[in-house]
Amino acid sequence: MTPPRPATLYALGDLHKHWRPEDAAFLEREAPAHVLFVGDLGDEDVELVRELAAIRVPKAFVLGNHDAWQSFTWKRPTPRLMDSLQALDADHIGYEVRDLPEAGISILGARPFSWGGPGLRSPELYDTLYGVKDMARSAAKIVEAAQRAAHQDLLILAHNGPTGLGAGTGDIYGKDFGREPGGDWGDPDLEEAIARIRDQGFRVRAVVAGHMHHRLAHPRGELRTRYVRRDGVAYVNPAIVPRLRRAEDGTVHAFFLRMRWSAGRMVALEEVWVDLYGTVVEVHRPETVETGS
Repeated sequence: MTPPRPATLYALGDLHKHWRPEDAAFLEREAPAHVLFVGDLGDEDVELVRELAAIRVPKAFVLGNHDAWQSFTWKRPTPRLMDSLQALDADHIGYEVRDLPEAGISILGARPFSWGGPGLRSPELYDTLYGVKDMARSAAKIVEAAQRAAHQDLLILAHNGPTGLGAGTGDIYGKDFGREPGGDWGDPDLEEAIARIRDQGFRVRAVVAGHMHHRLAHPRGELRTRYVRRDGVAYVNPAIVPRLRRAEDGTVHAFFLRMRWSAGRMVALEEVWVDLYGTVVEVHRPETVETGS
């Protein structure tokens, strides 16, 4: 019996408005099983959100802190944030789950709008939208969503990754900004949720989360570690910022992260650069760093 072909998934890191109609056309031609957006599309840019929502491919979003930028100041959802959530509808999977049988996995959405670090930034905003007032309740909501999954193998989609993966400025979710750079700036609710989910017999195969950009603010210009494997979980950070780069010939290339999944396992991971015409001009298989407990 011929084994099924792996399912292709694309992941897009923090866009920060670096998006072209040609990128949507590329994805529609590729027709992947799913496209994953980790958030920070723009600063409550509902027009861009509507543009992305209209791409004719299956897709899932977890919005980032920039997507709720003014809402955090107001401590309540702005009309633009509510319009963004309405435009995405069920494709925004914060605290939700989506099954992907062709890959043998369920995609689990973590807490949206994360700024990273130990606090929620605005418990009032989370309470209004999700009934979440603290990290413990947030972790519980992620676990509750996992319990609705049809598959034991999970891919977690988040804006920011979990705590526990390093405190150096160049670690995958380490703090590289501010007056005192350094320290673990992951999400403690996500670390707790992952532990509880695994205790219940689920296999967390991968966590796809951005927020921490590939080039560091401190030491300035150095590069972040973006691919880590720990205790069998692949942590993947697709946040190349900006994701558009000018090539030597003057043309602009766009970054996509491509994954291939089969029977609940990620079997390939590739960094892909695409030109204006949708031609793949560069493919790189990144090195994954193995870390201990």
